[in-house]
Amino acid sequence: METYRGFKARARRKRNRILLIEAGLAVLIVALLFGILYTMVKMIHGEPVIEWPVASTIVQEEQQEQTPVQTQPVEAEEWDTNVPSERTINTDLQLTADARMLALPANGKLSTEYFRTALFIGDSLTQGFGLYQPTSDVAIVHAYKSISPKFILDGGTAKNYNGVEEVTKDAIAAEKPDNIYLLLGTNAVLAQEDDAFLHYYGELMDWLRETFPNVPIYVQSITPVTAEEEIAKPRLANDHLRQLNDQIAKMAVERGFYFVNVQEALVDDNGYLRADYVGTYDGIHMVPAGYAAWADYLLRHTAYSKYNSQFVEEGPYNG
Repeated sequence: METYRGFKARARRKRNRILLIEAGLAVLIVALLFGILYTMVKMIHGEPVIEWPVASTIVQEEQQEQTPVQTQPVEAEEWDTNVPSERTINTDLQLTADARMLALPANGKLSTEYFRTALFIGDSLTQGFGLYQPTSDVAIVHAYKSISPKFILDGGTAKNYNGVEEVTKDAIAAEKPDNIYLLLGTNAVLAQEDDAFLHYYGELMDWLRETFPNVPIYVQSITPVTAEEEIAKPRLANDHLRQLNDQIAKMAVERGFYFVNVQEALVDDNGYLRADYVGTYDGIHMVPAGYAAWADYLLRHTAYSKYNSQFVEEGPYNG
């Protein structure tokens, strides 16, 4: 009897092993069929059968490092318009090639009294704000002939527009303005390579922020020249100046400054300095009519603040 029961137990165990093996084979067959079906679907849709996420990510990163950002060049005839461009700031400033897209838009108009506590910093072009109406009686001007950003940073001594000789850096730092307007470049572009000029211009911006931590700072575009001046001084070619203005606009906005595209107020239909604004000295400097148009443009392109709002003269003034 015991032998018979042992035989039955062994037979039962054998059947269980056979069933287990059959079940395993069935699972393998189903998985194989599923794999074949999956592969056929991928192939039909033209998709890779096996994806390697890590390798794919590495390739994408390498491609991004090796491929420079491509930007669409801005043609000269398209750059300056009579209508200010809307300010649209891309979160990645390196992708924004056109300075107009970073420029401060029109925002009502303030009275010239606004300039009474505004500080203008620059070279001989900025001297006109101290010499001509409507700003000569109100604006604070520290502007010196033939200077560069590096000259101010080095604490160079020069004569202001009124003939007073002063240490440029100290004279500027002593002021207590409510708004600051900065424009340099014409002389520096002639004397330096672009990289050097932009480097020191950026350092000057940083110094101004440290010196005037709570004051709004407006960085103006380099102004245009005449066609004749462009031929005489190729470094001042308007296409070249516009490329520099693209870089200056990004530098300004990155630092929390405002960029003002004053070229819009000063160019003719061909992108050159308007003939009725050109002075007799060269194709760079301007007559009083040019400064009047320039000042009017600045008064129409200011950032809203409670302080500025007291000077509103025309139109809506929006924050």
